[in-house]
Amino acid sequence: YWRVLASADQFAGYVDWRPAAGPAGSLRARFSRLDLPAAPDTPAGAQTPAADAPRRMPALDLVVDRLTLAGHALGRLEIDAAHAPAGEAAAFWRLQRLRLSNPAAVLSASGRWQPAAAGAPARMSADFGLELADAGALLERFGLPGVVQGGKGRLGGELAWSGSPLVPHTPTMTGRLYLDVGAGRFLKADPGAARLLSVLSLQALPRRLALDFRDVFQEGFMFEDVRGDISVAYGVARTNNLRLRGLQAAALMEGQADLTHETQDLRVLVVPEINAGTASLVYAMINPAVGLGTFVAQLFLRQPLMQAGTREFRVTGTWDEPQVERIARSVEPAPATQ
Repeated sequence: YWRVLASADQFAGYVDWRPAAGPAGSLRARFSRLDLPAAPDTPAGAQTPAADAPRRMPALDLVVDRLTLAGHALGRLEIDAAHAPAGEAAAFWRLQRLRLSNPAAVLSASGRWQPAAAGAPARMSADFGLELADAGALLERFGLPGVVQGGKGRLGGELAWSGSPLVPHTPTMTGRLYLDVGAGRFLKADPGAARLLSVLSLQALPRRLALDFRDVFQEGFMFEDVRGDISVAYGVARTNNLRLRGLQAAALMEGQADLTHETQDLRVLVVPEINAGTASLVYAMINPAVGLGTFVAQLFLRQPLMQAGTREFRVTGTWDEPQVERIARSVEPAPATQ
């Protein structure tokens, strides 16, 4: 058993280490402040191989009152992790509790990590929930100011990946996510800085194409809610029902984004002049079984005058430099009724 007490510009606190506790020791740490540097820049698609995961993980009891990452104040961090109880058939490391909290949001997570064995790679699975009190304030904490104003809701789901339990490996990542955020506004922001969020804000559309949506998006798109479901398979996130609903227009999105290479291939439908009939159809898009083709058919069947104002786009390229192309729409027939 040993203890280290230290204070420097980057940290202040103490660490207790018990090498004989459990199969990989036990680490207990308390920091009043901890300032971590940014990770080295790596090209999109370049990641540490999953095979480089540690063979064992110590039990952890960590509390940081003020955590800063690359100059961004993230709040209070609490981690509680332990090994599988004695007598269980399979040895694993359990993340019993992770909580990162600040005035803008609270992230909670739990999970388990199975070390590599019998030729199978190490594998981490986790459930998480991000409770958003102010999405814009949270993005500002991560160095993305002026992207979103307001936004209260939740992002949650479950994810799994191969390799280290502490460093998500996107090429092997699988899982499901859901998003439900309400009452906010996308602001004018550099699309490169906001990455994929700039696509949702629709700022690139009126700037790069000669469209008639300038009155709608001139000062940023005010939304009533953003909802949708996302599946992840080997680092590729897919959705067929992501929808953003505002007072003046709705944006519906389906397609995929490569989390490893930071690229996307999305179909975006913009429907202006929201009314009661249109809003009810937009609400229906939260159903994962309903795609944009069915929505278009139902919309124009019930609201034929909406065809003239509706626009459709394809968004490809990288997150930093999205390529937006207006595409000709073909109205798909409504599903046959029995």
